[in-house]
Amino acid sequence: MHAAFRKFRYVAPMDPPMQNMIPRIFNRLSSDSSRSYVSLFVGLAVFVAGTLATYVAQSADRPVSAALIYVSAVTIIGAVNGLRGGLLAGIGASFFYNFFFSEPLLDFGVTTSDEYIPLVAFNLSALLSGALAGRINDRARAAEIAQQKINLLLAISNQLQTAVHLEDIDQAIVRTGIFDSSGEFEIYAISDEEWIAVEGKAQWLAEARQAVGQGEWALLQDQKTAYLLSSSRRRVGLLICSRDAQKSKRLSKIDFDAVLNLLSMAIDRFVLLHQKSEAEAMRRSEEFKTALLSSISHDMRTPLAAISASASSLSSYGDTLPESSRKEMLTIIQDQCERLNRYTTNLLNLGRLQAGISPDQLESLDLVEMLGSAVNTVKMHHSGREVIKSLPFDACTVRANPVMLEQLFYNILENAIQYSPDAAPVLVTGHKQAGQVEIAIADQGCGIPASELNRVFDRFYRSAENIRKEGHGLGLSIAAGFARAFGGDISAHSPLEMGKGTKIIVRLPASASPIESNGQ
Repeated sequence: MHAAFRKFRYVAPMDPPMQNMIPRIFNRLSSDSSRSYVSLFVGLAVFVAGTLATYVAQSADRPVSAALIYVSAVTIIGAVNGLRGGLLAGIGASFFYNFFFSEPLLDFGVTTSDEYIPLVAFNLSALLSGALAGRINDRARAAEIAQQKINLLLAISNQLQTAVHLEDIDQAIVRTGIFDSSGEFEIYAISDEEWIAVEGKAQWLAEARQAVGQGEWALLQDQKTAYLLSSSRRRVGLLICSRDAQKSKRLSKIDFDAVLNLLSMAIDRFVLLHQKSEAEAMRRSEEFKTALLSSISHDMRTPLAAISASASSLSSYGDTLPESSRKEMLTIIQDQCERLNRYTTNLLNLGRLQAGISPDQLESLDLVEMLGSAVNTVKMHHSGREVIKSLPFDACTVRANPVMLEQLFYNILENAIQYSPDAAPVLVTGHKQAGQVEIAIADQGCGIPASELNRVFDRFYRSAENIRKEGHGLGLSIAAGFARAFGGDISAHSPLEMGKGTKIIVRLPASASPIESNGQ
């Protein structure tokens, strides 16, 4: 079991409507307390106004109007303050009406049956109207809050649905505003017993591992709480909240179980994609190893056979062979050894690209000098071939690794010579502007079909027309890898003239030379 950490990547921000929606919903849910105070003040004001209006109507000898006014006031209070407010208003109205406005005044007694029936009718009307109006208000308010919570969950769901990586999920939670800060929670994904955490947020990893077997939730040290994230009856992750996070006002206003379910689905999706990517990477690695072994066994068989035959002949018949034959065999052995050396060099370079090139391996180099060294090496290995170098500058400084930069140009030059006629020269030109230098290497070979141009830098790729020629399709791929590792790029252009020829252009960032830097 181990924790795997991934580098943080840029996460696209929310759309403005979505970014504004979540705080707006939280504000609505948080306004309940202030809203209740306003409703209480309005209810008191309506009750006082209704009482005064009832007194005026009763003084004007309009008892029916007085009763209707009081019942209307109670109904309004119930509609504003809910069931509790409506019942209190109904009880208060019954008390005031019976004591102050119903005969006999200032007394709760009833002298005749004619006074009893209107009083009972008023009390029942006041209580029922207040209760019904209040119940309708409570139901409407509950429906509004439920709708706001659903909208909030939908907004959170939309954020989590767009999150693919664990860092994206972490940032989505931060943007929803459920917690007050990013440091109040940590999320972990569990993939085949492998623990995956966001880089820089794994302080509680040891506690998280202990909490997994303690049920759906567990209390940890410092009053932290761990929530198990499950999907399809299997654990996919863990959410740990600090003590401060659990005191968040926003956290108390949402359906946290629903949020945990949404988070579980997001983590489950990440785990499945993670497992799929690992399986795909393993499959590609196996394919690469198979292709590499096949290429090596095929390409090394010929030089080894030539070396073995020449060495065996020299060992058995060296004394009887003519001098010219012995020299020819020694030359074969030397050439084939150089051929094997090029194969092993390409394999080593491929391994360097697989491992990655760190900035510590780069230094300031004279590109013209490195290019000249590569040209001389190619001429030595391919005597009689002409390479014309025409550069409009005498020096150009780049940041690169000396061995890799020379190998980059060597691979391109050798590829140009291999796929062009013996009598055709290879032309090397250059161009420098705006902090960038371009080196173009052009041949006069058969060219590359337009449909295959975008594949010339793929590993093991070889054109169908040149499949029988010597090589294993790694030269240009390695050159492209080095160019990009140095912060540059590489491209292929074909055909050039009369439907033939190929030009490989290498672009590298040019830096100020030591002389230029001292002069500035």
